[in-house]
Amino acid sequence: MDSSRPVVRGRVSLASSLLIALVLAACAARLPRLVPPSGGIEAVEGFGSASIAGAEASLKGKFGFVFRAPELGRVEAVDPIGRTVFVIVFRDGRAWFALPGRKVYAEDDAETMMERFLGLALRPGEVIHLISGAWPDEGGRWGIERDPEGRVVRGVDGEFSFAVRSFFPGDAVPHEIGLEGPTASGRVKVLKLGFNPEPRAEAFDTAFLRAYAPKTWDEILELLDR
Repeated sequence: MDSSRPVVRGRVSLASSLLIALVLAACAARLPRLVPPSGGIEAVEGFGSASIAGAEASLKGKFGFVFRAPELGRVEAVDPIGRTVFVIVFRDGRAWFALPGRKVYAEDDAETMMERFLGLALRPGEVIHLISGAWPDEGGRWGIERDPEGRVVRGVDGEFSFAVRSFFPGDAVPHEIGLEGPTASGRVKVLKLGFNPEPRAEAFDTAFLRAYAPKTWDEILELLDR
């Protein structure tokens, strides 16, 4: 993998799209039992938190997400009073990072944008595997390690790796995942997760960007640093 890809500079504050009271309640409650559907996983939807740090990156907070195999995804963060901080839409190998408050966006390939967000160069379909714990037996391009119970506990792809630190009660669904890349490292916690939600094409629609101005990634970084 190319280790020279830029990552987000400065500090980006994230918050979940849940109401704050609901987020606090979910964090405090006992972890639910999660069992992936036997018919396979085509999509995941839920809420999580990230803490990613590196030489150029620092992200910490909560976010909502939905990913649908093989190429669709959406990540959305809002501030504590419900305003959207940023939206990332993934579709057909591309990704758009939008700042609704500024009416601007930057476009790049999906893996590069995912690395900027998580520190791992993942495709949307691989995010589904990572969050659900349901990797194909061969692991694709990722070298997968399993524990004696058959749960995926680690994956390596060149300079990128992940390690599952804890699981939800049930059947091998990760709760906390450690992430390591050449320029950033940290962890993601899945706070709430649902499998195979009803398709919602509007979640991945980029028509709203017609009212936004295109920017380079460096220009987006300047706005984030302000």
